[in-house]
Amino acid sequence: MRLRTVIELAAALLLTFAALAAISQMARAGSLRIEGAYARATIGMAKTGAVYLSVVNDGSSPERLRGATTPVAKQAQLHLHAMKGDVMTMAPVECLVIPAGGKVTMAPGGLHIMLTGLASPLTEGQQFPLHLSFDGAGDVMVDVSVKGAGDRSISSDAELEFCH
Repeated sequence: MRLRTVIELAAALLLTFAALAAISQMARAGSLRIEGAYARATIGMAKTGAVYLSVVNDGSSPERLRGATTPVAKQAQLHLHAMKGDVMTMAPVECLVIPAGGKVTMAPGGLHIMLTGLASPLTEGQQFPLHLSFDGAGDVMVDVSVKGAGDRSISSDAELEFCH
């Protein structure tokens, strides 16, 4: 085989694998897209972790995220970090509205999915399934990639709407 052909085949394979990796980080259900799901690696024998992701609603009606489950933890709960005066607090969220034509991003320092009772540490490079429960879209499974413990993304200041 000629060298040029080998290089072209290698480039095509590389692009195919890159596209597959990007697709694996996105899930679709009805008008919803779940994008960029990741967790940070845990340190030592920590029994808690967090998942961050974005939910995009391309539909004309709001959607409600009611909860999450995963086989890597005993419990997965929607949580929100918030500043109250000079104190950072964290509280569970029962339900989150994804506005029609809108996007909600979960990021460190803000909204996240709290994992408690981890069966084993989350390690960099690992992937695990996360099942999200929506009112209209039903249950949606997304693959979560575990990034290094030092990844330091920050939360956006987007306004959130919670279910009443």
